Amino acid sequence: MMSVRTFLLSVICVLAFSSALPAQGLIWELPPDGSWVRFEGTYEKEMPGPQSNDLNVKLQWTRHLVISSVGSEMAEFAGEQTACRWLEFKTTTGKATESGIAPGVSGPRIYKVLVPEKAINGELVDQSKIPVTFLPIVKGYRKVGDRAVEPLKTNVLRFYPMITMLEHYTQWDSVGEPAMVDIPTGAVTAQAYKGTFSSESTTTRSKNEGTIWRTKQIPFGVAKWTVDITRDTKGGTQPRSEFKMTSRIHVEMSAHEVGQNAETELPASR
Repeated sequence: MMSVRTFLLSVICVLAFSSALPAQGLIWELPPDGSWVRFEGTYEKEMPGPQSNDLNVKLQWTRHLVISSVGSEMAEFAGEQTACRWLEFKTTTGKATESGIAPGVSGPRIYKVLVPEKAINGELVDQSKIPVTFLPIVKGYRKVGDRAVEPLKTNVLRFYPMITMLEHYTQWDSVGEPAMVDIPTGAVTAQAYKGTFSSESTTTRSKNEGTIWRTKQIPFGVAKWTVDITRDTKGGTQPRSEFKMTSRIHVEMSAHEVGQNAETELPASR
């Protein structure tokens, strides 16, 4: 299996002729072990109805994401014993009810990963100047709905699209100056950063634009974020001018609750 270092060095080769550096967008710092934050927001999708090409069908779901630090240990990473942290991500999307979210048949998703602490330094590159495109992990586990816990067969954790709709953008650009931002946990000082990811084929074109507000006042470093995703389609032989928008997604998430008593939901995985 390809090592984390070899994988990330290959990313550097791809970017050799570009000054842009990519970075994952959720984990910018490590708070004290036991810290957790619950993000809450909405996931909205617009698409054509059965008898119209206009985006006249609008669907909305509630989304929760809980990020927790649930333990620490020493483990081998890049050939040496390294201080690591267990991080857990639980995401739930569904219709809001009086008793909480009804996630449907898929149920919540939980990812538990052991992350080298030195890989998280709040920068776009790690201590070895390697771009932090994804979150490097020593090992990890996943549980989807009522299914059994299964090990992750990878050395990196991808956040998009199962944990967040924030893509792995090629660059984060700061927007304006740090400012006070009102979120449900209380006002914080945050700096906005924007990223864009686009892709195109002969029949489809998509654009993902995300904005995060980074702060040191919320565990793991993010106060809130928004994502806008558009998808255009056309016939394979038609010119690019014939692309027409066929769906639009808008996501808004903000920190609603924080705490210091986190406990793992996957105790048998360690």
